[in-house]
Amino acid sequence: MTSVIKAVIFLAFIFFPFIRNLGQDRLTVIGVNQIGHTTEASMKFSEPHGSDLSARYQLFVRNDSRHPVTVEKIKKLRINNRLPGEWHTEGKLSWYRFPEQDPRFPDEIPDNAMMVWEFNGRNHEWLDPSGIMLRTGGMDTLLKNEDQRVYIAYAVFTGEEACLDPTLATIHVFNDSKEDLQVRDVICWQPAKQGPWQFLYPSERLIPTISMSKGRMLKAGEKSMLQIRNETFRLGQVAIQVGLENMKGQRKEIWAYLKIKKEKFDISAGWSNDPIGGKPGFLNEYFLKTLRSLYINTAHYTGQPGFSDNDPLFAKYPIKFFGHLLPWERYDRDSLLPRIHGIEFLGEPQYGGGKPVDPQKVNTELLPFAASRIPTTLTHSEERIWRFYAGLSDYPHFDAYRVSAPSADKWEDYDRWNGKRIGWGAPLETIGAMTRSLKHLNRPAPIAYWSQGPHEGWEVYDGRERTSPTPSELRVQAYHALSTGITSLYWFNLSYGSLVKYPDLLEPMQRIGREIRLLDRFYIHGCQWNHEKMGTDTDPLWDLSTFVAPQGILLFALDLDYAIDTATKTFVFRPNRKAVLTFKLPGGVDGNWALMRIGKDGPVTIPYTRKPEGRIEIRDDITEVGIYALLPSTSACIQLKEKWQGLIDRESTWDADPVKNVSDRGKLIGLGK
Repeated sequence: MTSVIKAVIFLAFIFFPFIRNLGQDRLTVIGVNQIGHTTEASMKFSEPHGSDLSARYQLFVRNDSRHPVTVEKIKKLRINNRLPGEWHTEGKLSWYRFPEQDPRFPDEIPDNAMMVWEFNGRNHEWLDPSGIMLRTGGMDTLLKNEDQRVYIAYAVFTGEEACLDPTLATIHVFNDSKEDLQVRDVICWQPAKQGPWQFLYPSERLIPTISMSKGRMLKAGEKSMLQIRNETFRLGQVAIQVGLENMKGQRKEIWAYLKIKKEKFDISAGWSNDPIGGKPGFLNEYFLKTLRSLYINTAHYTGQPGFSDNDPLFAKYPIKFFGHLLPWERYDRDSLLPRIHGIEFLGEPQYGGGKPVDPQKVNTELLPFAASRIPTTLTHSEERIWRFYAGLSDYPHFDAYRVSAPSADKWEDYDRWNGKRIGWGAPLETIGAMTRSLKHLNRPAPIAYWSQGPHEGWEVYDGRERTSPTPSELRVQAYHALSTGITSLYWFNLSYGSLVKYPDLLEPMQRIGREIRLLDRFYIHGCQWNHEKMGTDTDPLWDLSTFVAPQGILLFALDLDYAIDTATKTFVFRPNRKAVLTFKLPGGVDGNWALMRIGKDGPVTIPYTRKPEGRIEIRDDITEVGIYALLPSTSACIQLKEKWQGLIDRESTWDADPVKNVSDRGKLIGLGK
């Protein structure tokens, strides 16, 4: 055999597997994000939650074929040897998103492109330890079903006001495992510019800065907060890949998928454009001044001729769009995006007019908006079943009012006040429980909350004459959500008639709005790291929250020792009472940090005592809500005081403030006459 022939045979032997592979279709699952279902035991319903818990899955699938793959070849995907639609028909899948459900899916999957396939289980079969088998053209994969103890709990994107796209990502990683890990890098997968939203491509490896942990170390049972600056972030879909390494040098990666939206804490007036004197409310400048005094910057509307198309008036009283926004292509423009909060057009599908709308139908309705840069929103109504709707929208929120309002839960079943059962209200702290539940099920996306405000339309419940919350009930409900982690608050419902009927709620809403604006960067970037209750189930005292952000740590104490006034059928809180509060802190907080109480008159420095096991003790007189900011430096304290003073100075320039000025309030009431 000649040397030439030998060489040819040798090269063929070496390169044949490679050449053969060029003709194969090969899709690889390179990551899985499994979010286990949970239910909240403290909630009471007429029907049980059901004990058959499942999980939601995000599968990160890359085309490793070294050539494009036609989408026809991956249709008829089977999960555990059955089509997803068959599982759904049998009631074992709540919803699923695969390429064949997307009528706009491109004909070919490019080489090295990654897709995210999703499905949400409805029963325990999806948690089978033997795993989940995926079969389609180019794939025959067994997904290990492991309890994911290390995960991305929350991810948010922000940036400069003048820029459309964000430049900063804050990512909270929780390590509930038993091994120490080190954060190595982060890769953000995004669509190509002008490319289909379905295909994602990796960024360079990004090295994050770390807060609240030393040397990028993420110890067992602890949490870490990563920050990344990147000029290439764009509004739209993103997959986040965090690279970790254990002490044996073994690499581990965790994943999450969400839509990038440039986060800003919005405060909504709900449906507030009702006619005043025969004209839409937003054409009445005095009404706009009233909303401004409540720090409102959003409402449930899709534009109002004469207001939203009036640049000088809109600039003076900016109110973002929050509604149908259809067709979305009309609104998805650079000039309009800063004026938009989100798309909302499905109402409350968990009620669905008395019968819940199937989650897969909701999925079909929302899927076309994945191509948009505008975030979709979905109102979740019932904690008992909202796990089945988790992950469907970009910016989920919930409504659950705790006094004198319609409710999904059964108020008479709460045994909270020494055996006394009531039908006009429910425990206020269940707002916090539901916020934690919704946030977990939809992680890592930010969430919002419809908070109970003045509303003239409710009926009388269980003989309670006041059909809206008292000032105390309003404040405490809002703070149970704020202390747990929301990035927008929607008041229900600041129509003109509601504000006039309940003028005593103007002051607490203005105060909450001012406090939100003071601390909005904490709320946007931060995450609840610890929650605990002081007292017992029969004698509750305080609900305590440690909320960690790059700027510092917020500490919340919410009074649980409130009582029932049987004469007025309202919840009542004692005047200032002495409290001894102990909060658990993350590592890295030394004795040089300063503590500020956020009171009615602004931030004031107060003492605290360091305790063993990473705790501090605060002694204070509190009623309803105690808010504290633990800050790393004197300059941070000065900045917080300056921000507060800036808010007060701005309020002094308003030419009308029905909250503080009795005559202005009289003018407000007179608008409808």
